[in-house]
This record gives sequence, C-alpha cells and structure tokens, in this order.
Amino acid sequence: MSYEKGEYMIKCPNCGAEIDGNLTKCPYCGYINIQGAEKRYLDELEDIRENLEAVKEEPVKALKEGVSKGTKVVICTVVTLLVLLGVFTIMLFYESKDKPKLFLTAEDEAFASAYRVIAGEQLSAAYDDKDIEQMAAIYDKAYSEDRVSLWGDPHYESAYAASCYMKLKKCLPNLDKDKISKHEAEEITYYCFYFYYRAYGEDGKELFDSIRDEEIMPIITDRLGFSIEDMENFRDKVMDPPNVNRTNVYRVAVKKNYKNYH
Repeated sequence: MSYEKGEYMIKCPNCGAEIDGNLTKCPYCGYINIQGAEKRYLDELEDIRENLEAVKEEPVKALKEGVSKGTKVVICTVVTLLVLLGVFTIMLFYESKDKPKLFLTAEDEAFASAYRVIAGEQLSAAYDDKDIEQMAAIYDKAYSEDRVSLWGDPHYESAYAASCYMKLKKCLPNLDKDKISKHEAEEITYYCFYFYYRAYGEDGKELFDSIRDEEIMPIITDRLGFSIEDMENFRDKVMDPPNVNRTNVYRVAVKKNYKNYH
C-alpha cells in the first residue's frame, strides 16, 4: 500500500515525536524508521527494474550506430544502476544496524520489557546521584548496543539529554579545526539548540539548566556566532514542541553559517 506524504503518521519509538511514516528516519532524533526505509528501498528497486527494462531496448537503437557503441551503452548503464543499488543497500545497513529494533515477537517483547525495568532502575539511581555520564552510558548502551528503546521511562528525557551532552563534549573540538565539515557543524549546532530551547523538559531542568546557562550559551554566542535575537528568531522554525527538528536546524542555521564557526 502506498501513501502520500503526510497521510501516514507514526510515533517515533525513540523520541515519541509524530512523524510522516514514509520518512526513512525521524527528523528530530535521527532514529531509523524501518518501515519507511524498507518502502524507499522497494521503490528504488522498482525504479531500477523499470530502468533495466528500458535498457533492453538500447542495443537495438545502438546497433544502428555500431555494435561497439551499443555494447558500451548497455554495460555503462547496467553498471551505474548496480552501483547505485549497492550504495543504497550499504547505507541502509549502516543506518539501521545500531538502531533500536522493532520488537515483533513475544520473546523480543518480553526481553525488552525486562530490560526497560532494569535500565529504568539504573536511570533513577543515576538521576538521583546527578551522574550525567552514567545516564548517558545507560541510554547509549540500550540504544546502540542492546537496541532497546527506553521511550516512556520517567527519566527518558534526562537520559537523552545526558547522551546529547556527552556527545557534544566529544564533538566540540571540531570547532578548533581550520575547516569544519557540514556534518560536524550540524551535530554541534543540534546539540546546542537542543539545550538552548530546553528540549529536555521539566525532568531535565535540575540537571541541565545550569549547564545550558554556563556552558551552552557561550558556545552559541561566542563560537557559533548566534545572538539571543537570532536564537529567538530560529525558535518557530526549528521547534516542533517539545522537540527540536534536526533537519530544520541544518536548513535554517547551519547551511548558511557554519563556515563562520570557530
């Protein structure tokens, strides 16, 4: 069954945002949408099949101009299509291999439920201890290694914020490079915007409000070059409360300004 964009809405199992079910990944948190990715993959295969059918007619046309030229046209076209298919397959594999899986079997659901109970207890203890690094480790292990979504846990927002904070600290040295890439700039900017707009919610205020004011704000104003006025002008363009739309952050803030980062 096919859907027009916007007709098939789902809830992201990682961040809870409502997204277009045809998207290959969530525009807010980057979580891979398996159904959307599979649909795009099948659509790509159908396009390639149609192109291959068209290629069958090329030799007949090309033979009028010479057998050698006709053969070259067919080979080049087929090789190009196969390379594109291979690249897309590899990208899909690497995008999905470390993402939380969809638990379809009873055994998987039982494992996920038990996992969330244990991880929830660990998150509560780390939250009480204000151990941001431990919260990030719990979240990242669940998400990347064990591939279990912790969405719905009382401290989920704080755990995700902890993960964002640790990742920001890791990628922040990229600002010291002579030339920063768009991807590196997007990553830093998204994390900074996430904290500026307090996307961590009420649960994260006690842990992250001071970090926002004392650490994140100087990065935004001194190193990214955005004023408070800029940030407020960006608000409606990048926010889909309570989430920050990473795609829109790149489009409205990073794309034209990242070369000025320092």
